[in-house]
Formats: sequence, C-alpha cells, structure tokens
Amino acid sequence: MKQVHGFSLVELLIAVAIIAILAAIAVPSLMTSRQAANEAAAVQGCRTIGSAEISYAATNNQQYTDLATLVNDHYLDSRFGASGAINGYTYEPGDVAGTTIDGDPPQSFGFIATPGTGMGRFLYSLAPDQVVRYQGVADGASLPPGVTAGDPIGKSS
Repeated sequence: MKQVHGFSLVELLIAVAIIAILAAIAVPSLMTSRQAANEAAAVQGCRTIGSAEISYAATNNQQYTDLATLVNDHYLDSRFGASGAINGYTYEPGDVAGTTIDGDPPQSFGFIATPGTGMGRFLYSLAPDQVVRYQGVADGASLPPGVTAGDPIGKSS
C-alpha cells in the first residue's frame, strides 16, 4: 500500500485561520505605529521649514519667503516644493493658532502640516518663534488631554 505524505485539508484550514487571527491582531497596532512615525516626521518637517526660513532671513535682510523660494534657493529639499506629501503630511502656509506673530512673508511666516487621510491624527504648525504647535485634529481624532489648538507640542498639563 502506498503511503501518502502531506497535510490534510483540515490541518491547512486551521493553519490559515491561525495566521488570519494573528494578522487581525497585528494590523491595527501597525497602523498606529505608522501614524506615530508620520506625526514625528511632521514635527521634524515643521522644524526643518523653520530652520530654512531663519537661514534665508539671515542672508536676505531679515526677510522671510515662501516654500517655493526656499526650495529653489536650496534651503529646503525638493520634496517640500512638490505637491505631494512627505511621510503622509503636506505643508502649506497658513494662520497659526496660539500666536499673533505669524503672517505673510516678508515680515513673518506661518506653516501648517496637514495629514492625508489615515496618515496622522494631528495638524501641526510653526511660526517665526520656532515653536511647533498643535493646530487641530484630523479624521475625528481628539487632542491629548489638557491640550487645545495653539498649545506647543510636549505641553504638560
């Protein structure tokens, strides 16, 4: 009689079910980790824009400028000039919550980092004082407890 080697259909179905259960447990935590990484990159992106603005102003009679000029004059990486997102966030000029020193170039500046759908929970902003602030929330999220729009990141209540 011939011996048959291999797995039965029931054994294969059990193995597939176990893998599916493990994937269902792992995917939400991977998404949360991805959002946290994107948010950390957005904060750093705000700081990068702020440093570029200060460098530009230091060599241009204390006058600020827009993102396109910062990219064209090589103060910023070309990714900031493209219409696409960097690590899930887009950077646009805007009115920064929590400060009155933001405004339009050449006297001032304000930038807001906005996440793409599902890419981050918070909007961040930066003005000439170089403080990265919470600007708001996205995708139905809520700000950390004790924090309102315009508060600096890392604020302890």
